[in-house]
Amino acid sequence: MDLTYWYLFPLGIIISSVVMSAGISGANFWIPVYLFILKLDPLISFWLALLTMGFGFGSGVIRNLYQQTINWYLVKKYLIPTIPGAIIGSLLTYYLDAELLVMIFGIFVFIYGAYLLYNTLISKQECQQHDSIHWKYGFAAGFLKGLIATGLGKIIVPCIWDHERIKNPAEVIGSTVLIIFIVDIVAALTRMNSSFVTALMDNSPQLLDIMIFVVPSVLIGGQLGPMAIKNVNKKALRIYISLMLILVSFFILGNVGSGGI
Repeated sequence: MDLTYWYLFPLGIIISSVVMSAGISGANFWIPVYLFILKLDPLISFWLALLTMGFGFGSGVIRNLYQQTINWYLVKKYLIPTIPGAIIGSLLTYYLDAELLVMIFGIFVFIYGAYLLYNTLISKQECQQHDSIHWKYGFAAGFLKGLIATGLGKIIVPCIWDHERIKNPAEVIGSTVLIIFIVDIVAALTRMNSSFVTALMDNSPQLLDIMIFVVPSVLIGGQLGPMAIKNVNKKALRIYISLMLILVSFFILGNVGSGGI
C-alpha cells in the first residue's frame, strides 16, 4: 500500500462528519483538495468528488435509515425534478472549459457562504409551514449538482425545512442526504463518456491510491455526522461552515487563471 496519501484519512473523517451534520455537499471541500493539494485534472476532480460523496452519503443514508430520519414522501417528490436537472448539468460539462467550471464553482461557493453567514447572523425572517413542492428549485438544485458537483443540499434544505410533513430538523438532513446520494450517482454515471473513461484509466493507479484512504474515511464520517447533529450547536456550526466556504472560495478563485489549475 502506498502511504503517500495517508493524510486523506483523518481529513476525510472531518469533512464527511461536518457535511453530514450540516446537510451540505462535501464537494465544497473535496474539489479544492483534489484540485490544489493533489493536483488532479479539473474534470477528474469534479467526478472524484461525486464518487467520494456517493460513498459518504451512502453511509449517511444507512445511519439515517437506522435513526428513521428520512421523509420518504419528500424524497420521492424532489427526485422527480433533481434527477433530470442533474443529467442535463452533467451533459453540459462535455462542452464547457474546465477552468470556467472551476470559476463557476468558486463563485457559487462564495455566494452560498456569504448567504449562509448573513442568514445566520443578520436575517430575522421567520418561515411559515407549507405543503408546497418547489419543482423549479429542485430542478436548479439537480442542475448545479450535475454541472459543478455541489448546490443540491443548499437549495433543497430550505425548501423542505418548514414543510408540514417534517417532524424535526434531523429529518430534514436525513431526507436531503438520501436525495444527494441518489443524484450523485446519476451525475457521476452521466459524466462517463468514452474520452473521460480513458482519462480515468490513464490515472487509475493514482486514483486507487487516493481512494484507499478516502473511502473508509467518508464511510466513518457518514456514521458520525448524523449522530452529531442531535447535540450540535447549529448556529455556531453554520457560522463556522460559512466562514470556511468563503475562505475556500477565495482560494479557488485566486488560483483560477494563475497557473493553479
